[in-house]
Amino acid sequence: MSDGPSTSAAFPPAEAGGTGGSGGARGAVLDLPALRRAELAERPFRWAELPDTLRGAPGETAHRLEEEFPTEGFRLTERTGGDSEKTYRTRNLPLITEGRPVAESRAFLSPLWRRLVDELASSEYRAAVAEATGRPLDRCRVEARAVRYGPGYWIAPHTDRADKVVTQLWYFNSEWPERWQGSLRILGSAAADDVRAEVAPLRGSSVLLVRSADSWHSVAPVSEAAAEDRRTLLVHFVDPGAGTAGEPRVVDVRRSGADVQ
Repeated sequence: MSDGPSTSAAFPPAEAGGTGGSGGARGAVLDLPALRRAELAERPFRWAELPDTLRGAPGETAHRLEEEFPTEGFRLTERTGGDSEKTYRTRNLPLITEGRPVAESRAFLSPLWRRLVDELASSEYRAAVAEATGRPLDRCRVEARAVRYGPGYWIAPHTDRADKVVTQLWYFNSEWPERWQGSLRILGSAAADDVRAEVAPLRGSSVLLVRSADSWHSVAPVSEAAAEDRRTLLVHFVDPGAGTAGEPRVVDVRRSGADVQ
């Protein structure tokens, strides 16, 4: 994989100083009309799997984003016990905090990834997700991060914090054999085996999750047999007026220029 600049006639460089808003802008990465047309399932809660929300030739944009998925700057976050129902182990690179792209992280991103981050922070993207989900998002802050799951990494069944109104995920693995496990599981309850649907982290696919008291989901532990990290882009719309739980405990702040395995 490469973090270096890349060029394509389909994606000319964004204008200097621009925010990359995607409402029909030249070189936009997100296909907002496709996102607005999302049809959400109602059971076991409101959610949808979306096959194509990226612009450009079929599969081309997702392929480039996979090749240029960041490799540096990730930090391990972990909660493995105690009184919390949600346990997890993941490596994260913050991309947007409190609605603003994280300046320190941009050095780890290719131009295409920077443009995508700018679009995720835009009002056009917010409006498209609000239309797709039927949830008012005007007062929500966008939070986004790139996530790597190595072998043994997981997220236990949970419903997200009350302030996370809507979540969208994109996946960036060109292949993910079933034996590698690590699928997103849509659950009917808090029971880990109450699986109603599974989504493999295959390149270009996206998932929308609308938070509710019943929106149970998890990420199954990645198998030791996995030959590469499970690579995810995670976006939350966070309502600062809603109740929150504790923040994850950072247990490893080492940074590496190599792929995290």
